[in-house]
Amino acid sequence: MSELILGIDAGLTATKAALFTPEGEEVAVGSRETPTERPAPDHREVQLSDLWEVTTEAVREALDHESVDSKDITAVGVAGHGHGLYLLDESGTQVRPGIKSTDSRAAGLTEEWERDGTADRMRERLGYAPFAADPLSLLGWLAREEPASLDRIEHALFCKDYLKFNLTGRVCTDEMEGSVFYGVGDDEYDRGVFAALDLDVSPDVLPEVVPSWKTCGSVTRAAAEATGLSEGTPVASGLHDVGATALGTGAHAAGQAVLILGTWGQSIVVLDDPWPEEGNKVSDEELGLTRRYLDGGYIRYKGLRSAAACLDWFVREFGHDWQRQASDEGVSPYEIYDRVAADVSAGASGLLFHPYLDGSTDEPNDRGGFYGLTSEHTRADMLRSVYEGVAIAQSAGLADLTPDVHVDDVRLGGGGARSEVWSDVFAAAVDTTLLVPAGEETGARGAAICGAIAADVHPDHEHAVDRMVSVARHHEPDPDAAALYSDRRETFESALSAIRPTWKRLIDHRERTYTND
Repeated sequence: MSELILGIDAGLTATKAALFTPEGEEVAVGSRETPTERPAPDHREVQLSDLWEVTTEAVREALDHESVDSKDITAVGVAGHGHGLYLLDESGTQVRPGIKSTDSRAAGLTEEWERDGTADRMRERLGYAPFAADPLSLLGWLAREEPASLDRIEHALFCKDYLKFNLTGRVCTDEMEGSVFYGVGDDEYDRGVFAALDLDVSPDVLPEVVPSWKTCGSVTRAAAEATGLSEGTPVASGLHDVGATALGTGAHAAGQAVLILGTWGQSIVVLDDPWPEEGNKVSDEELGLTRRYLDGGYIRYKGLRSAAACLDWFVREFGHDWQRQASDEGVSPYEIYDRVAADVSAGASGLLFHPYLDGSTDEPNDRGGFYGLTSEHTRADMLRSVYEGVAIAQSAGLADLTPDVHVDDVRLGGGGARSEVWSDVFAAAVDTTLLVPAGEETGARGAAICGAIAADVHPDHEHAVDRMVSVARHHEPDPDAAALYSDRRETFESALSAIRPTWKRLIDHRERTYTND
């Protein structure tokens, strides 16, 4: 092939490397499981050397495709899970294992900040309050629990930035992740934010910001040897995976919205101006997180820490018969899950499921649960309620994000979008037409779009999306299911408010038991 663009997407559970033509054809994909260590309850970490190793293996797998020559690769774009904390010392080695965005170790600290007014001061300063997996709260946790780690920090990075450092030798981030540390309405770092949190950390640890669609460096000789890429191949700065997946589904202009049905779920809307009315600056609790996005725009999003992960958990624990059936029929087990869920009517025979198996971004102490179980319910009913609970949670998230935004285009991405049954449930939950883009690796595609623009394969985002993204399916909402899910969402939210104190007591008891052990 004459021209290819490589997109790397280092997610929480899988690291993908996908090759695309300038017309968006997906040529080859390499994939490896992203390592996760759990050294203590609510801790989720990764050794940085392990992350780099699985990334190089995924890239080599993609390059091994029979039609691929590394010399044909015009550019590389990189995406990775957002939030968390990846720290390097002055020699470029890890200070400690990277902390993932599913980590909740700082939940107690963020609660303390809510009580003592720190959170409100940060809302005023940054436009949001640090949450459990936010780099600011994690730095605060390190200051208390691992002060020696804090002393060694030379660079504070995000997941994809560490991979770019290994590819190019350059320390940098992009506009989306860099704006975590921007003051409200500013386009540069708030260099006093660490001091405002009484953190003994220099603002010089913050990386240079290179726009996501610009070249940040080129593949070094060492990286070429490790990955099989050609030395000198340009590398784009890339995006937080939320932004990359939004871009990979085609969302680049104001008024477009995306629901990501991956390990995490995300509800997303693209904006021209996050505060269209002067003085109407609202907090993260009301409108999710707002970050810079692409060339002068913004992206607003709200996460669900376990979306498709809820299905994976349920079938791992209760789906063995369905998995044997899939093996006997020679089909994917997900095809069987869809058949089973489709045979249950909307409403799951009165069952309600809360999908907060790893907490929520609103409240780390949130938990999962089935409500309304009787002796007449079946595993099929429970499976259907998992599909519905995830869709209702994400549709509620999208509604929270858009009280002041006219949305005229809603897309569904992530691995779960492969399921036509689940896509129908989502269409009914949001009660609008859903567009499902072609291809499966939307995060890697978004990263590749960044690479294509950086290498002048396409002149801008509009042209790149027009060439590299197409729509495979349209899902129209079923009116009866839409009405049912609208009512169910009210029940979902009232049950959530009522049970939160119980979850908190259960977690407090577990922590006391763990400490005594």
